[in-house]
Amino acid sequence: MKSFNKRSLKSGFTLIEMLVVIAMIGLLSAVLLVALGPSRKKAQDTRIISDLNQVRNLMEVNYNPSTGSYSSPYGSLNYTNLQNDIANNGGSLQASTTVSSYVYYSRLSSSPSSYYCVDSNGFSAIMTSTPAVSRGVCQ
Repeated sequence: MKSFNKRSLKSGFTLIEMLVVIAMIGLLSAVLLVALGPSRKKAQDTRIISDLNQVRNLMEVNYNPSTGSYSSPYGSLNYTNLQNDIANNGGSLQASTTVSSYVYYSRLSSSPSSYYCVDSNGFSAIMTSTPAVSRGVCQ
């Protein structure tokens, strides 16, 4: 029978085993990051859409029914914050306002040819081309 002493038993990993594990973790991380790219763009699109809906709510709060006109929120803290948030998520807030109507739209992050548009008639949609803004409606 063999006798073992405590010094002859080695515990731990060899250098090769550690390098193999680190390489596998690196490979899995790279695959995961590539897979998350489109999800990040969709999250930015959702944020832009949410911000544009908040701009519409801000405009509706500023509506004066006795005159049938909208007060412009330009320069208000809420509007500036929403405009900055849209820019930080890859969009750019575009506006076309008159006394009695408004149209706001922005390009979405996931596709350079996709836009989200809201107007004073209650229309809101993702459009596949730059909105042709006329008479205060998205077209």
